[in-house]
Amino acid sequence: MKIKKITFVIPTKNRTNYLKRLIVRGEKIFKKLNYEYFIVDASNNYFHTKNLKIVKKFKKAKIIRQKSKGIQIGCFESIPSIKTKYVVFLYDDDQLSNFIFKIYKSNIEEEKTFSFGYGVVKDIKSKIFFKNLNENLINKNDALLGYFGEDINKNEVFKKSAEKILLPLSPICTTYTLSFLKKWKKTVQSFVYKNSFRNFFLLKKEVGPDLLIYLMSIYNSKKIVKLYTPCSAKFSSHENSISIIYGSNFLRIGYWLSKICFFYVIKSQKNNLSNKIYTYLITFGLFLLLRNIFNFFYFKNILIEIIKLNKASKNKFLFFYSIKLLFNRIIR
Repeated sequence: MKIKKITFVIPTKNRTNYLKRLIVRGEKIFKKLNYEYFIVDASNNYFHTKNLKIVKKFKKAKIIRQKSKGIQIGCFESIPSIKTKYVVFLYDDDQLSNFIFKIYKSNIEEEKTFSFGYGVVKDIKSKIFFKNLNENLINKNDALLGYFGEDINKNEVFKKSAEKILLPLSPICTTYTLSFLKKWKKTVQSFVYKNSFRNFFLLKKEVGPDLLIYLMSIYNSKKIVKLYTPCSAKFSSHENSISIIYGSNFLRIGYWLSKICFFYVIKSQKNNLSNKIYTYLITFGLFLLLRNIFNFFYFKNILIEIIKLNKASKNKFLFFYSIKLLFNRIIR
């Protein structure tokens, strides 16, 4: 079967060496794919000039200058210029394994099953030896609940696994259709519209949109999704990564908001899944209130979000499920 064309979107900022490493690596891994690179460059003039020299060496690469200077915003800004049906986001500091090609190939050929892999976080300068991808089929609701407090390692699929399963947060690990990305962008923008608290986390600080893209993708898939393990990429840890700059409390709030956004997408579905997600959001929201009791701005807006959840939803709060979540140590 002939592989259909796919675009690899690469937001970058002042990291020419990493960008070159990623492109050169991709040339070896993706040689069986009909692909192109689309580089969204937020660099200063010096690094932009260097990036232009790199792009000239690769016929499959093109570059645009980014307006807004952010990685997630760069992904948004690339969407109107993409012409292919399939899209993958790569970050300039990611390091790809030989096996990640399987994920993209599977998604494009089948057009039915949403599949995704997870990576391992290492220092950007460290070396890592990747293992071949192991394909597992998992119920999509089980995969979703892994993001809402369920211990996915207790799932029947992974009980015998020697390694701890960590669900991915980076969009590097799967493919998306262009039509889906337009929907994702619209969903984020509608959620933050005229709301400074949401806008601050999801767009200004860029915490959450990448998680939302996963949740929406899994939810829109058929009953079963593919989880590739043990690792398909290297997510770099370095002094400029948001996990180090912002801290755990900040990330908790941002990801909680992105999960609320997802809940508003599915809240019309009155079923056990939405009840569990609603219970998680309220439980975790109350925890965030306690964590931020001395920060008036955070406390006030978290409380507002909880009140909005209660007003907007007719879902059931599952008390015993809330207790289970606490025992699963979701609040840590």
